[in-house]
This record gives sequence, C-alpha cells and structure tokens, in this order.
Amino acid sequence: MTTRVLDTNVLLDRPIEEIIHSFPPCMIILPLAVINELDGFKGLDDQRGMYARSAIRFLDGLRPKLHQGVQLKTGHFIKVEVNHADVQLPEYLSRNKADRRILAVSKGLMENGPLELITQDICARIIADVLEIPAENYIVENVELMNLYSGWREIEVTDQEIQEFYQHDFFPGKCSLLANQYVRMVDKAGGIHYGRFSASRKSIVPLSHDLQAFGISPAEGNMEQHFLMDALLNPEIELVSILGPAGTGKTLLALAAGMHQVINRGKYSKLIVSRALIPHSRDIGALPGSKEEKISPWMGAIFDNLEFILRNFAGNKYDKKVTPTEMVDRFMKEGYIELEALAYIRGRSIPGQWVVIDEAQNLTKENIKTIITRAGKGTKIVVTGDIQQIDNCRLTATSNGFVTLIESFKGQELYTHITLDKTERSSLAALGVKLLA
Repeated sequence: MTTRVLDTNVLLDRPIEEIIHSFPPCMIILPLAVINELDGFKGLDDQRGMYARSAIRFLDGLRPKLHQGVQLKTGHFIKVEVNHADVQLPEYLSRNKADRRILAVSKGLMENGPLELITQDICARIIADVLEIPAENYIVENVELMNLYSGWREIEVTDQEIQEFYQHDFFPGKCSLLANQYVRMVDKAGGIHYGRFSASRKSIVPLSHDLQAFGISPAEGNMEQHFLMDALLNPEIELVSILGPAGTGKTLLALAAGMHQVINRGKYSKLIVSRALIPHSRDIGALPGSKEEKISPWMGAIFDNLEFILRNFAGNKYDKKVTPTEMVDRFMKEGYIELEALAYIRGRSIPGQWVVIDEAQNLTKENIKTIITRAGKGTKIVVTGDIQQIDNCRLTATSNGFVTLIESFKGQELYTHITLDKTERSSLAALGVKLLA
C-alpha cells in the first residue's frame, strides 16, 4: 500500500474528507508538525481557518489511536507520525521549521515501502527531490473546461418536425437532451429555429414570444442572449447560471429581468444583488461608514448597469427629469433593490425574491452551497461569472464553486445554464477578450 505524507497546505485546500477521497485507498501520514501548524491556523476567519478547524474536528473523532493508525471505512489508513526525529538531514536544513520536520518524517518512512510527499509548497518539493524523496503537488481539477456544459446544442430536424413544432408549439425530443437545455434546430433548407427541451413534457418547446425586460432585449443575432432571456423570464426555472467573458451582457440581462419581474410584474418582492468582496489588485483596507457605504465601492459595475437600464425608463410614478442615478437611489430607498455583501448572507432565509450573485468565479464550492441553501419559497437565483477573471488566489478556472455548480446542477428541472460567447460591449472589449485570453 502506498504511503502518502500530507503537508499542512494540503489540509488547508479543501475539507479533509474530500482530500482523503481524492486518493485511492492508501496509508495517509500526518506528521506531528502538521497538527501543530493546523493549531496556528484554526483561529483565522478565512477559508484556511475553516478547513483547519474541519481537519482538527475530523482527527479528534478518530482518537485515541491516531498514533497507532486508524482504518477508515473508505479503505484508507490514517496515522499521526511522531517518530523519525533522528533522521539525518543536511546541516543547512534547520529542524526549527515545520517543513524540515515533515521532510524528516518522509525520509524516515521511505524505508517501509513506496512513499509520496504531497505538498503545494514548490520549495518543499525541490528540497524533497534533492533528498531523493518522491514529491507531488496536490491538485484536484474538478471540471474539464473543454467539456463544460454550455446549456445548448445543435440538432438537425426534418420539415415535418418543424411543421409540427410551429403548429402545436412542441415536438417530441428525438435525441438525448437535458432538462431546460436549449436547442438550435437546423432544417434541411438551412433554416434556423430555437427551442428549449421541457423535461415535464418530454418535448422541445418554443422560446417565449416576449423576450423584453425593462426596455432591454437580447442583441440582434445573439442566439445565446435569446436563450438566456427566455430562461430568466421562465417562472418554472428557479436557478440560472450565466458564464461568459466581459461585455457579453451577463449582469445587464440578469438585472433587467430582475427589475422587470420585481417592479413591472410584482412577482418578486425585492431584487437582491450580491458579490464576493475580493480586490482585483492590492487591497485598500477597511472602508469607513455604514454597511451600505462600505460595500458601495465594490458595486460600481452594478450601479453602472442599473443606471443604463433606467436611463430610458419612464413611469407614471416618477418625473421623467429624474436622473438615472437618482432613480436607482429611489428604488433602493423604497426597498425594490438591495445590495448585499456575501459575508452577510449566511443565516438568512430569502423567500420570494430575485437574487443576483455576481462575479461567482471567485466563490468556493462552500460559498455556492451557502447561497443556494438560503433560497426560500418563490425565490429565483441568478449566478453570473467569468472564469477568465479570477481574483481569488486560492481558486482556479477548474476548481472554483461556479463551475462546480454548473456541472452539479445540469439536467435538473429547476435549473438552466447558458454560456455567452459574443461580446456586445464594444469592438475594443471584444478584441481585448480575444487577444488577452
């Protein structure tokens, strides 16, 4: 059985149960220096602190035989190693550092059979290589991006099927389609037709005839935006995820549809907009003022989109001379729009509201779970993200919670996903997306 020695940084990457399951059955060794380092991280309020506490609780449940080793139901054998302190290392490698003690344990255990040191520390792997200790990085790629669900597919249809589609507003799905998957149907003459697979009817049905929300419509010729607006306005779909690069209209369409459903139709009591407060570059530190004043600088993109939507808005209740900025402020004061930091969403129950989670590529799987489980009866959640712009240094394009959501929920009747590809912001923005990918 292969022995794997885990460094502290591995246990701070994700819940310890997931780490164990990511390996085939093996002997898992945790040097005592690792336990000591976990104790130093357990008081942190960030993700590392959460995972450190999780690991400590898990190990506490395995006492009192951890020093002898404990067999898990998964077939793994886990042990806290306290020996091999007498293993000789080069003089320049001081034993005062935890990394050196972990290397000593690994060196000593090599006498018992095949071993790997698992660490995310590049320098530790280099030193291990010099000491002839096999070492590997710990990477769990959750999603294969090339195969990431796009939310739609193209199919060929006969003239009879298209005739039936327009006469009866449906025709039976003839291929393997997922619930709420959109289709681009191509007939023999090269004609293009759009539809959505309804799992309840087991048929392909047309898109909504009215795809306008608060004066905003899908861009002409943008198929994915037509699919997206149909999903946003469909009352049977309670969760929508939108993936796309900058300028594709993710946030704009999500907000416009929300404003339409909250203000014009009254289907939801409030539009809540939230995002992770993670700086793009160097953090400027804590901001003064109330909660609203603190999060306002982070919501600049949201205000820009709301003002764009309201620029041509005219209603009997409001003076047409009111500026878009003043109109946004009025809607917020009257409770139609609420901006919220994700830090404050835990513990809330959110019924009957339209919730937009922006910049979701910066969220972990646990963050996403917390958000989805806040939804009360009658709530719709729209999650937007761009995996090309991740600011959370602990996440990658394949390990963030957003892509996990897409892969986990695809095929569910309450869910739809759409990937947007075409940048509508400007020619410059589109060129930037293409050249700087």
